[in-house]
Amino acid sequence: MARPRKSGNTKEALLETGTAMLTSQGYHGTGIKQVLDTVGVPKGSFYNYFPSKEAFVASIIHRYGQQIDAELAQTKLNMDQAPGLIQLWCCFQNRVQNKVKVGQSCACLLGAMSAEVAQASPLCREAIESVEHRWLANLQSILHLAQDQGDLRSDVPADNLATLCYSVWQGSILQYQVSGDPNDLLRQLRTFLAPW
Repeated sequence: MARPRKSGNTKEALLETGTAMLTSQGYHGTGIKQVLDTVGVPKGSFYNYFPSKEAFVASIIHRYGQQIDAELAQTKLNMDQAPGLIQLWCCFQNRVQNKVKVGQSCACLLGAMSAEVAQASPLCREAIESVEHRWLANLQSILHLAQDQGDLRSDVPADNLATLCYSVWQGSILQYQVSGDPNDLLRQLRTFLAPW
C-alpha cells in the first residue's frame, strides 16, 4: 500500500501547533495525539513527517530558532543606524510587543525545552545548542557595536556580556511565567542595561 503524499502545509501546521503547545504545556504535557487532533491529521500520518516525538520537538526548536534569527535580522536592518544599545533593547522589546499584540504568551520555547528535555534527549539538546549559539552570536555582535560606540563597558568581552544578557532574559521569562506580566521581561533587561 502506498504511503500518503506529504504536504508542506500539514507539516507546517504540525510544527506551528506543536510550538504553541510545547511552549504552554511543556514536553511531557504535550502528546502527539493532542497535536494531531488539533491539526486534524490521522495518527499514522505523523510518521510521514517525523520519525519520533523527539525528532518532532527538535524540528520545532530549529524552526523556532529560524524565527528568532529572522526577527533579530529584521530589527537590525530596520535600525541599522541606531546605536547598539538601542538595537539590543528593540530586539527584545519588539519580541515582547509582537507576542502581546497577538495575544500569545511571551514564554520562551528554548527555556522550556532546556529545562525539560535537554539532559534526556541528545537530539533536542543539539537543536537547543545550535539555536542558542546563533542567538548569542547575534547578541555579541550588537554588544560589540555598543562597546565600539563607547556606550557599553569594554572591560568585559562582548561574548561574556552576551551570555549574561541571555541569562537575564531567560531568568526574566521564569519570573514572567509566575506573574503573567510581560513588563517583567523588559524591566529586568532595563536593569541589566542601566549601569552602562
